[in-house]
Amino acid sequence: MGENSHGRKKKRPAQASQWRVRPKATATPGEPSSGLVASGSQRNSSRGTPAGPIDGSFIPPGADADAHDGRKQCYEESLVRGFWCPPRLKGRNESLIEAVNDWHFAMLNDTQRNQFYWDAMDKKLEGKRVVDIGAGSGLLSLMAARQGAIEVLAIEASRDMVDLARLNIERNGAQSKVRVVHKMSNQVVLRDEEKADVIVSETLGALMLGEGMLDYLADARRRLAKPNALVIPAGGAQFAVLVSSSSLAMVSSVQSQCCKGFDLSAIGSLQDTGNLFFTKQWGFRLNSVPDVTEMSERIKILDVDFCQTERKHIPGAKTFRIEALKDGVIHAVVTSWEVWSDDQEHRITTHPEDTKDQPWGFARDMQWGQGLQLVEDFDAAQRCDRRSAPAPFTVKAGEAL
Repeated sequence: MGENSHGRKKKRPAQASQWRVRPKATATPGEPSSGLVASGSQRNSSRGTPAGPIDGSFIPPGADADAHDGRKQCYEESLVRGFWCPPRLKGRNESLIEAVNDWHFAMLNDTQRNQFYWDAMDKKLEGKRVVDIGAGSGLLSLMAARQGAIEVLAIEASRDMVDLARLNIERNGAQSKVRVVHKMSNQVVLRDEEKADVIVSETLGALMLGEGMLDYLADARRRLAKPNALVIPAGGAQFAVLVSSSSLAMVSSVQSQCCKGFDLSAIGSLQDTGNLFFTKQWGFRLNSVPDVTEMSERIKILDVDFCQTERKHIPGAKTFRIEALKDGVIHAVVTSWEVWSDDQEHRITTHPEDTKDQPWGFARDMQWGQGLQLVEDFDAAQRCDRRSAPAPFTVKAGEAL
C-alpha cells in the first residue's frame, strides 16, 4: 500500500536476507559469513507499453488490479461462523482490511515519516507533474498537490483503497489536481506529455526493499517519468548488527533452568535459524528489551540510489568481515535501514535507538520495526544430527567473524 497496497507484509518479504555468521578462521573459499539474498530478475520493458508482471517482486496485500477472475475474499467470508460483520466492512477485500489494521493506521500516524515526505517535497514540486506509486489513502498525493504540483497521478492497486482515496481527495478539495487510477504501477501507460517530473513512493518494508520498491521505481523511471526525474526518497541503506540478549534467548530456545530439572533439549532442534522474522511478529519493540547488547559494529550491507539502482546491480550474496566487540553468545542479527531526501538533509530510520522515547516511535515500530534472524554455530551445525539443539555461537572480544 505504499501508503497502501504496496504494503508491509507480516511474513517473509519477497526480497529477503539470510545470514550465516562464523569465525573468520573457519570460513572456506566461496562460503560467505553472511549475506543479503535477493532472488529473481526484473523483466525488461519498453517505454510505451505496460511492463507486465515483474518477476519475483512483491505483490501488495489487497491488490486486485490484475485479478483476472475478479475474485477476492470478502471480509465476512473470513469470519468465524457466528461472529458479527460490521456493515461497513461487508464486501470489502479481506487481505486489505487485515493489512490496514496490522500497520496502515500506525503508518499514517507516524508524524516524523509524514514530515520527511513533506520536507523532501518542499520547493521541489511547483509546476511539476508527479506520480505517486502505491498511493493508498492519498496522503502523499495530497501533499504533492498542496506543494504546487500541477498534476498528480495516484496509482493504487486495491479497488477499495482507490474508492477511499478518491473520497479523501474530494474532501480535501484536490480533485482538480489529483487523479487516482486502479492499477499496479507496472500496468500504467502514459503519453510522453503526461510523464512525470517527480516520482514519489513509500513502498518500504521492514526490510528496506522488502516490498519491491526497487523494482517498481526502476520500472517507473523507464516508462512513467521524464529523464532525470526526481525520486522521493532519493536513496537508502540497509544495515545489520549482531546482538546478544538473554531475554531474546528466553523466547526463542529451550532454557534448561526453566523446566523443573527435566531435559527438554530435543525441542531445541526445531529452532528456526533459517528464516528472517520481524520484531512485530514476535510482539515486542527491540528497544524495550533491557538486555540487548550489540556484539559488533552496525554495518552497511547495501546502498541504493533510487534514481539509478536496479535489481541487477545487487549481488546475490555478499561477505562482510566484522569483529566481535565483547565476549559472549551472539543470539541474532538485527536489520534496520535509513532512507533520505535528494540533499540528504532529511531522513527516516528504523534503528531501534532512533525510535525509542519518540512520540512517533511506537507507530514506527508497529509498522516497520526491525528484521531479526536467530543464529547458531554454523560449523557445529554441519556435524549435528536432526535431534540436536543448535549450538550457541560463542565469541571472544576482538575475534574476526
